[in-house]
Amino acid sequence: MNTKHLLRPAALLLPLVILAGCPSVGNVPQAGGDWHNMGEANNGNFMLAVDKNSIKRDGQLVTFRDRKIVVDMKEERFINVPPYKTAINNWEIHCGNKTFRLTASTLYDDTGKIISDEKYTAVDIRPMAIPPNSLTEEQRKIVCAH
Repeated sequence: MNTKHLLRPAALLLPLVILAGCPSVGNVPQAGGDWHNMGEANNGNFMLAVDKNSIKRDGQLVTFRDRKIVVDMKEERFINVPPYKTAINNWEIHCGNKTFRLTASTLYDDTGKIISDEKYTAVDIRPMAIPPNSLTEEQRKIVCAH
């Protein structure tokens, strides 16, 4: 597998682990859905929301979408991903094992144009333990209670 494709998911996962509490930002791709604001991080430069309409449960495995918005692209360092304004990511969380993994990611520029659209298998990205007291843990509580 291409190293670039391995590093891109890791770059998308890092902000998710540190995010927490989000106001809304205008003029970003909504991609439909019922977006529940989750938090902000990186001195308020990242904002995250979960699409409650996307939550699907199959036993202990739950899939859902989230949306990450970069408030000021000039203030952000983009490592292993193209500079983007909005990321809409698909996730799997195993409620019993408390693990998560990225299954797909679509990145949009500041005009709403898609600049990257990737899908990941369980071989590409293995499930990882959900860190305690993280935004991912807050997401787990929401989606596993659904």
